[in-house]
Amino acid sequence: MIDKRLFQLIEKGPLLLIVFYRVISLGLSIILWLMFARHLAAYLHGDGMSAWGVLGTIILVLIGKTLLTKLSEKQTYRASADLRLAMREAVMEKAFRLGKSQGQLPAATLTQLAVDGIEQLEIYYARFLPQLFYCLVASLMIFASLVGFAWQPAVVLLLCMPVIPIVIMAVMKIAKRILGRYWSDYTNLGAKFHENLSGLSVLKAYSQDEDKQKDIASDAERFRKATMSLLSMQLNSITIMDIISYSGAALGIGLALIAYGNGTISTVGMLMFLLLSAEFFIPMRQLGSLFHVAMNGISACGKLFAYLELPEPTYGTQTTWPEPLSEIVVNELNFAYEKNQKWTLSQVSAAFTKGSFSALVGKSGSGKSTFARLLLHQLSGYQGQILWNDVPLTALSGEVIRQQGLLVDNHGYLYPESIRNNLLIGKPQASDAELWQILDKVRLKDFVETLPTGLDERLLENGANLSGGQRQRLLLGRALLREAQLYIFDEITSGVDLISEEIILGVLQELAKDKIVVFISHRLYNVLNADQLLVFEKGKLVEVGRPVDLQTHSTYFKNYFLEEKHLMNGGI
Repeated sequence: MIDKRLFQLIEKGPLLLIVFYRVISLGLSIILWLMFARHLAAYLHGDGMSAWGVLGTIILVLIGKTLLTKLSEKQTYRASADLRLAMREAVMEKAFRLGKSQGQLPAATLTQLAVDGIEQLEIYYARFLPQLFYCLVASLMIFASLVGFAWQPAVVLLLCMPVIPIVIMAVMKIAKRILGRYWSDYTNLGAKFHENLSGLSVLKAYSQDEDKQKDIASDAERFRKATMSLLSMQLNSITIMDIISYSGAALGIGLALIAYGNGTISTVGMLMFLLLSAEFFIPMRQLGSLFHVAMNGISACGKLFAYLELPEPTYGTQTTWPEPLSEIVVNELNFAYEKNQKWTLSQVSAAFTKGSFSALVGKSGSGKSTFARLLLHQLSGYQGQILWNDVPLTALSGEVIRQQGLLVDNHGYLYPESIRNNLLIGKPQASDAELWQILDKVRLKDFVETLPTGLDERLLENGANLSGGQRQRLLLGRALLREAQLYIFDEITSGVDLISEEIILGVLQELAKDKIVVFISHRLYNVLNADQLLVFEKGKLVEVGRPVDLQTHSTYFKNYFLEEKHLMNGGI
């Protein structure tokens, strides 16, 4: 029920203060009831009662309890704020450290975890846990206040107290069957909704929006039923706790009245049992009412810490790179995304040199993109060697790798800001002259000059007001400003027009004169001018050589090329 990892992440001080303020408030209540019982007992026995004294005590106690409540709420706010800030900072730092590694969560799932998950955890941490600790102290305080008057009914009350936590624990065990998939179903539902919303135009175009709507409505209904089952269980558990609380209070009061009738307890003691027996169970009853949010918080806590404890890419300690990257050598590379699974890449050896244009080709799932990510250490846990200038890639720090190498794919993002600001991401200190030079290189200069505000023209989200080719060329321009030594381009010509494709390939050929350029493509016709062609098939490197040589001597390559031409001609 208590995850110690929470207390390692944030300070325990606010929680302790919340419990402390509530305990002092309970102490004031006990003092008030004791004073009231004594004055009432005196009045019943015919002695005088100071009305002003009673009224003054009540006013002072109420003022004290109000102040303590304010202080308690202030600490509750502080505890919840500290937790939310600490957890969101930890999640975002983890997300940046993981990057595009194999453990990274989808964006929609990560967003829900960082927002709704932490909100649920905050209620559990700042409300449920202080109440849990307070219950333990409050029960002992009230027991200590009553046992001096009559130990038998006080012990009966104390023995009834553990029944409520036992009920809570029993309900939690039953609820685990529901909660086992509750939070996963919730995040999956949110992720599916986000995906459908993002692809709504595609669904509309193919008239699939109604089917997807029915699908997500079915998932939502299933999740609603799971939520109702959980709430029903909570209400049933609250009913059981009410029965235990009222029965325990009634039993304690009944025993106290019997003892009073037998003359073994004073009037003050009998009145104290009447006043405090119900108070004895109130803290635990309030704890039970927080059961639902506690279970959600516990589930969210498990998911959050499971994410925070995912293995991260490990980097080396070399933080400087004194010379340009001139050669990359890969020896006997093996890699699998999961342990004890079939190799995604098997026995791959290759070499890339400065001033060369290398192309990776192969069918979908052949291992091209995985190999490219390994070259930049975005994936770890491989067997074999990757050497940069004879230095093992595992010896280099993450900063050095990011400075020297850059992966550009067709998933690059353009922010809803000016063209200038989107380009400056690649090189923040670039001058306007450099920006125009880059735009000229990717053949966008004439287009940008025709815009009303030129470089200051604001783009829509992800460049929605650009054509596919213009968008991809702008992303390419931003990458060129980065001035890396190793450029890996993954399918950046997919979905662009032929003119943009020719422009992009021309820029890459020019870039390859003094950089290491690796280009991934499904299509063979746009890599026939490469200096080196690497053909992947089912995770293995089956052909390496110049395109012209492979066309002449490789049966596999010739068949692959003919198959592509056949498909491009419409299967004729």
